Amino acid sequence: MTFTQNIVLEVLKPYRGSHYLQSDSARHYRWISILPENRLEMDKDILYVCLLSDALKQNVESPGFNYLCIRDRIIDDEDDESVLSGIIAINENRDLSWLLNLVQQRFLQISQWVVKMKDALIGGCDYQQLVDLCEPILGNFISILDSSYRLLSYTKNITSSDPINVSLLEKGYHTEETIQRFRSARRFELYEQETGVIVSRLGEISRFEVVSKWCRYGGERLLHVVMVCSKIPLSLALVDLFAIFMEHIEICFQRQQRAFPSQIYSSLLHEMLYKELTNPFIIFERAKTADVPFYGHFDAYRIVFKDNSTVLTGRFVDGLMAYMPRSKIIANNYEVSVLNIYSSSNIKEQSLLNLERISALLEEHGALCGISEPFATLSEFIAACAQATRAHALGFQLRLLGNIWQFDQAVFDSTVIKGKGDVFYYNDVYIYLMLHFAQAGSFDALTNTLQNNLLKKLIAYDSENNTQLVQILYAHLVSERRATSSGKLLHMHRNNVLYHISRIEEITGLDLNDYWTRLKLMLAFHFLELQESNRRFFLPIEDSEDSLGAERVK
Repeated sequence: MTFTQNIVLEVLKPYRGSHYLQSDSARHYRWISILPENRLEMDKDILYVCLLSDALKQNVESPGFNYLCIRDRIIDDEDDESVLSGIIAINENRDLSWLLNLVQQRFLQISQWVVKMKDALIGGCDYQQLVDLCEPILGNFISILDSSYRLLSYTKNITSSDPINVSLLEKGYHTEETIQRFRSARRFELYEQETGVIVSRLGEISRFEVVSKWCRYGGERLLHVVMVCSKIPLSLALVDLFAIFMEHIEICFQRQQRAFPSQIYSSLLHEMLYKELTNPFIIFERAKTADVPFYGHFDAYRIVFKDNSTVLTGRFVDGLMAYMPRSKIIANNYEVSVLNIYSSSNIKEQSLLNLERISALLEEHGALCGISEPFATLSEFIAACAQATRAHALGFQLRLLGNIWQFDQAVFDSTVIKGKGDVFYYNDVYIYLMLHFAQAGSFDALTNTLQNNLLKKLIAYDSENNTQLVQILYAHLVSERRATSSGKLLHMHRNNVLYHISRIEEITGLDLNDYWTRLKLMLAFHFLELQESNRRFFLPIEDSEDSLGAERVK
């Protein structure tokens, strides 16, 4: 740990004295010590306490060291600048032990603070722990905000009367009015240009002087740390202490970014998905500073991996960003959420282009991708991600069924859930989701129904008589009862189709001219598919029996 000249001068400020330090010096000290008798024991990063006369003598014999002195003689014309360089002298009738103890106590306080911050970092701390530790040292209100100006951490025991900070604590984020104030003060231009500590003078953006710094990752400004000097006045020493604090914040920040890759929009989308931010008015206001339109042409992807142990999520997200630069992508616990923003209402075509670009990336990482229905406002992103999650989860599960009805390939191709690779659409699975919820509640709406029972009866009839009436019925319903189309799917003459359909009606007592009967029959087919997919998905393969007469799962 090093201590700056500014910190030393701040400690000595109440006492009369003068210093002969270069105004642009960036000199730091490792510690403070009484001047040793042996010059060979001296180090240039130690501040030595001694009498002024001893310091002048040492400077002549061995220049380049720094001294903190009790003035025991006057400075005369014979003492040139080179002899005085690096000396701080105070005009106090005190002994050297008092002077050493005076500065050493401050050094110890800062050193202990730094040790506590390092220990906190070793323990995997968050920003709030570091902010709590800084309160006794910095003594001012400090806030940490993400790139959408949402409040992440702040000094719990030190407040600020500045209206900007009062509003920040009340709402948990900077309002559009505050953001406009920053724009008027040209803060954003300054933030883009300046990578170090920024000092804003009285009245520029606050009633008080403000010290701030942005943390960047991949060139993006993602974390803003602000100190409002409403309790302890601004000084060079205070700025130096803030810089020490920021060194540790930066370490915490870099760790978080490596663990959870983020962009300027990430905190808003993350809070919507995982902390249930649903208020459209708050989302609308925060979207203005998060580089996300509130209105537009959107859909959502939700991506998970078949084997998390082989995936570097950050690298995968970087690849997605390269292929889809307009999309907003966040990752959390091996789950990647994508907000796609399109230029026109032809969302399906533009989404297909996205999928073509990323198909190799998805395959390389063993990824499953679910796709939501299109939506028009940012506040619908939460529901869209839920749709996309259901799409890949249920789509993958249903695909494991294969051809359970032992259809002819043409019939199977006309009824199977569409998808390319491991990409699944909510539009293809939501009927099954409805059926799932219809049986998963406190009342099972599907199990003991006429059409379900009659379909099971027909399956049993096929098994006993070696017929294929189930396949014929399915193909005929899929073909909207067009006998010629059904015949093509079944490789059967239309008259033969009609004969078998009449036989089915005779066996089951169903009237296929009735719309509701046909609808309920199709739901019965899908319900049995859902039941079988659940059984096969959640049971070990060796325990799975083919209840619908399908081939055994390989």
